[in-house]
Amino acid sequence: MQPLQLKKQALRAKMIALRLALPEKTREAMSLAIAGHVFGLPEIVKAHHIHLYLSMHTHAEVDTAPLIEGLAAMGKEMSVPAIRDGKLFSAAFRQSDPVLLAQFGQPEPQELSIVDDSLLDVMLIPLLAFDGKGIRLGYGKGFYDFFLQRLSQSGKRPSRIGLSFSQQMVDELPADPWDEALDTVVHEAGIIRFT
Repeated sequence: MQPLQLKKQALRAKMIALRLALPEKTREAMSLAIAGHVFGLPEIVKAHHIHLYLSMHTHAEVDTAPLIEGLAAMGKEMSVPAIRDGKLFSAAFRQSDPVLLAQFGQPEPQELSIVDDSLLDVMLIPLLAFDGKGIRLGYGKGFYDFFLQRLSQSGKRPSRIGLSFSQQMVDELPADPWDEALDTVVHEAGIIRFT
């Protein structure tokens, strides 16, 4: 494994441990604060179709359940990631849809209905760490990076908003050439814009 990959791997382990060390009630309160900030973003208010992830509680991710509830109340169309043949796709999602755990432990809709990528206005993206340039550290599979590249190549660029706890910010992240930057990160204390 290359030194850059080893560095990223060590940082991933550290960040997951940091999140798991937060008491569950604290994470819940922080996730609610994050949702509150997200609902006020102009990109969200104007958006018709929003792609967001279904949180993995085993990884202590920002809980997206309050977001799903609020976005549904706002009348937004939603889709969530689904992995097929090693690629990330956007699958239609409604709050009441049953889910199952997929290949990497991520929840996915039980019934898959793939969405046309060109419909996406905003993407709410999970992350393990981010830096002041908007570089994001994910879980290392590259699904989001390649999905965002695919969208860019087809001339579509939805707003890229990372959801994070503030303690996941680092001074500088080791970046690979294929790493796609975020436009914004929302954490419990507020909003950071990179563009």
